[in-house]
Amino acid sequence: MKRFDTRKPSQAGQAMVEFLVSMTLVMSALLLGIVMLGKFNDIRNRTLMGSRYVAWERTVWSNTDPKKNLVSDPTTAEGWSSTYGSGALTASKVDSELDSEVTQRVLARDNSPISSTDRKQTRLAATQPAMWNDYGGKPLLATAGDVVVSTSAGADPASSQTRYAVNPFGTMATGTGGQYQSQLSLPTRTLQSGTLSISIAQDSDVLKRLWPKDNLLPAFSGLTFSDTNVLMANTWVPDGTDSNKAVFSQAVPAANVVLVQPSGYLGLRKYAPEISSLEFGRVRQDVVPPNRLSP
Repeated sequence: MKRFDTRKPSQAGQAMVEFLVSMTLVMSALLLGIVMLGKFNDIRNRTLMGSRYVAWERTVWSNTDPKKNLVSDPTTAEGWSSTYGSGALTASKVDSELDSEVTQRVLARDNSPISSTDRKQTRLAATQPAMWNDYGGKPLLATAGDVVVSTSAGADPASSQTRYAVNPFGTMATGTGGQYQSQLSLPTRTLQSGTLSISIAQDSDVLKRLWPKDNLLPAFSGLTFSDTNVLMANTWVPDGTDSNKAVFSQAVPAANVVLVQPSGYLGLRKYAPEISSLEFGRVRQDVVPPNRLSP
């Protein structure tokens, strides 16, 4: 009589079930990991956008933070403006205000309203991006303190080339035997840098289970995304006619020194009486000759 081993089919079926269960667990963890990487990538992209926002804002808003004391440095846009354009200093934002604006405008759900009071907010946006939760529903960005903004002003052009921007560019002999050097007083530290750092998931239990400690690799303990954007800006603008005159008259020798002694030409008055009314170096702001106004 032929004997049959009835255990083989059950063993084969058990192996298949074990394989399917194992693959389900592996694929589930893999899919969850891929989803989290997508969330991390969205945060990274917003970090890039936020650093660009900070750098652009710094080119048009002065930084009057007393801790940085830029106003006392004539090579910065703030220091230059304190002499030639104080009105620019009234339009100012310190780094903490830019931090609040980034939190409310960039790190918020799409189509969130923008308000002039965003710079004064001290908490996270009312609605964060939809993807910014772990798969347990816990927000990846926990507090406003996890968002850090910093800005700085660097030399523009490089320090080795600064002399070409501020050194005298012309020399003229004066009527008294001296020399006058023409120059323009311009700020040179106008390379604006904006840095944004975002720390997320510092205490996420579900992510610690997804990426546990593995030998030398530590368990997941959060991520920090950081990006710096740099813009070379030339944001100096004299404020008012007196400031314009103060800036540009430095380049006009006759407006500052005597180039021709009166004794050298007043003797010609009998031939040209109007010569006595010559005004060497006259600078009159806000005056347009009539012939310039004709079509």
